Amino acid sequence: MKKKQIIIGTSAWGSKISFKDSLNIGTCLIDMGIKEFDTAPHYGSGYSHHILNILAKVNKIEVNTKYGDTLSPNIKEILKRIYRYNDLKSFKNSFKYLEFSKIKRFKKSFWDLKNIEENLDLYLNDLNKCRVKTLFLHSPPKDILNKTYLELVNSHLIKRNMKFGVSWPNHSDYEFLLSEFPNLILQISLNCFLKNQKKIVENFKFVYINSIFKNSIDLKKNKSTKTSLKNYLHDIEIPDNYKIIIGINAKKSVEKISQII
Repeated sequence: MKKKQIIIGTSAWGSKISFKDSLNIGTCLIDMGIKEFDTAPHYGSGYSHHILNILAKVNKIEVNTKYGDTLSPNIKEILKRIYRYNDLKSFKNSFKYLEFSKIKRFKKSFWDLKNIEENLDLYLNDLNKCRVKTLFLHSPPKDILNKTYLELVNSHLIKRNMKFGVSWPNHSDYEFLLSEFPNLILQISLNCFLKNQKKIVENFKFVYINSIFKNSIDLKKNKSTKTSLKNYLHDIEIPDNYKIIIGINAKKSVEKISQII
């Protein structure tokens, strides 16, 4: 697998992994030639954007982020932010995307272009040292996506020199995207890709595949040996223009990358 096909998932950067370890891991990956990262405002207990922006001060990196994934404030989330406290600015910023009501994301108004633009401005400020490459709408509820809406969002992102994608669409939206909007970037799990591989490859030019380790039963059985992992990814025949997202949630996880490049 080529280095340009690998994206690093950062959901644990700032939560399960400390600031210091996240920066060390990020630097190591960049030195290996991996320079594209997948994130979201809530990743790393709200610290992932900040960590990636620190990395980008001395390295050219590309970042893909998401709109639509809500998280409510609770004791666990507050304690995680306190536990991983690094500085006052990042600590305060880690709370700004929390939503008191998860129901809000199921309202059509939540997905209005105005709200997306307002949040995107915040994301771009968070990541002002990074090249923000793609914005994904994350798991939109039923009846949100239609061709006119997608064309509108896409046209605004083009003006910002950004690409547009949908991550984890529901089944009906997945079928709709296949037939009506195959040019956007689709982000799905490995299991979803394997179940629909022929149809996806025939219709979508750009697909980002995640949950490589989390949801793959075959890979768990193989125990991810160096040879079996590389062969496994080769055997599932991922097209050259598709990418895989590998979540790094520990120092030893970096070894996953060396197994496939």
